Amino acid sequence: MSHTDAPVGSDADAQSAAISRSGTSVRKGIPLVLGAASCWATSGVLLKQILLSYAPTPLTLAFWRDFLTFIVLILVLTAFRRELLRVRRRDLPALIGLGVISVGLFHILWVYAVALVGVAPAHVFNYTAPAFAVVLSWLLWREPITWRKMTSVILTSVGCVLVARAYDLTQIRLNWVGILAGLGTGITWATYGIFGKISLHRYTPWTLVTYAFGFAALTILLPQPLRALSFPWSQPWHIWFWLWLLALVPTVGGFCLYTWGLRYLSASTAVITVSVETFLAAVLAFLIFGDVLSLLQILGGVMIVISVAVLSTEKQG
Repeated sequence: MSHTDAPVGSDADAQSAAISRSGTSVRKGIPLVLGAASCWATSGVLLKQILLSYAPTPLTLAFWRDFLTFIVLILVLTAFRRELLRVRRRDLPALIGLGVISVGLFHILWVYAVALVGVAPAHVFNYTAPAFAVVLSWLLWREPITWRKMTSVILTSVGCVLVARAYDLTQIRLNWVGILAGLGTGITWATYGIFGKISLHRYTPWTLVTYAFGFAALTILLPQPLRALSFPWSQPWHIWFWLWLLALVPTVGGFCLYTWGLRYLSASTAVITVSVETFLAAVLAFLIFGDVLSLLQILGGVMIVISVAVLSTEKQG
């Protein structure tokens, strides 16, 4: 082989290997993120069971969800993998950002968005996260904004509007504070992938989620310490059962699977893919509570699924 031929073959082999790694990453990452979406889709069902028997303030419920999640993870890791709790001091800012901004502040803004603009518009604002994730990934890492990503963002956004029935004007009560809170949920949720990607090269998803929910619980506790702590102690056992289930399935399960998926997918790909949770939640509500699924909601779900299919062919950097 001549010297002029070597680089060509080398480049071709490198490109082929990169494509192979990219395909493997997608095949590993998308099922993990879809698993996270399936876990998160159960949140509405579990929350409804809790609220049927008791009506805490939304922030109080958010605190106990995050705190119980932290307790579960800290106990499991202390018992079986204590070494995973060790982190370097210089890595704490990213972990604090993950917990305070991406989880704690997100939950606070979500509560206020729902209260101020309604559930359906709040869901739509929340799913501006894919667009914010694409922009943030480009700004931080120069991750290309490809036609596949833009197509997926558009399909996901329109699909979420249809699934959440945000086209029903009777559900909408917009005001500037509510709009800002809603957009805040999109921005803060988009940062989960950013902070997660920064830390995942050194720590496991178990470590990240444990610290994230510890800092998140502290963040939510600050505006309402006495009220939050007074909620569940006198409640019957079935309230505690649903609370622990809420912590275990959608929270521990969902966030660990999603964080694991970030090992293989870009932040923008992960947050777009997990948008399928909106449709899965609507399907669960139909199966369990008999909530009617309209044709437009089904169309929205199909659009979200197509967006994931489009992304599955995207090369991961």
